[in-house]
Amino acid sequence: MKLSPHFTLKEFIKSDTAERLGIDNTPNQDIVDNLKILAKGLEDVRQLLDKPIYISSGYRSLELNNLLKSKPTSQHCQGLAADFRADGYGTPDDIVYSIVNSSINYDQLIMEFVKPDVPYSGWVHISFCKNSNDARKQALMIDSNGVTIYKKQ
Repeated sequence: MKLSPHFTLKEFIKSDTAERLGIDNTPNQDIVDNLKILAKGLEDVRQLLDKPIYISSGYRSLELNNLLKSKPTSQHCQGLAADFRADGYGTPDDIVYSIVNSSINYDQLIMEFVKPDVPYSGWVHISFCKNSNDARKQALMIDSNGVTIYKKQ
């Protein structure tokens, strides 16, 4: 099922962990509706970056989310958040910087480092709200030192 011109439901619900452990990661219709909002927001990001976007984590059932030790309030569980990369654009820092300085009405944007000293070792988390007027436009960084307000590295 296509959610938008460049994104399918399958890529938002695929989880190697869920498949390996036999966890059902199938969303209900309300979640699918939220995933359409997420896909629309990611279309805006794709247009801004002028590069394809690869989703590494989209929707997570509560069971999968708990297994991954993520917060139960994660917007991933609502179908409103995705972790992604845009190969060929630059580092996660470059991607976050571009989105922060754009008119994209995101709720939360997080630059997540796996290894802070390796520029390409992380990914970008983005979320959107059902009602765009509720968007916080919050930008953060997460690394081994914890969570801080985003600033260009």
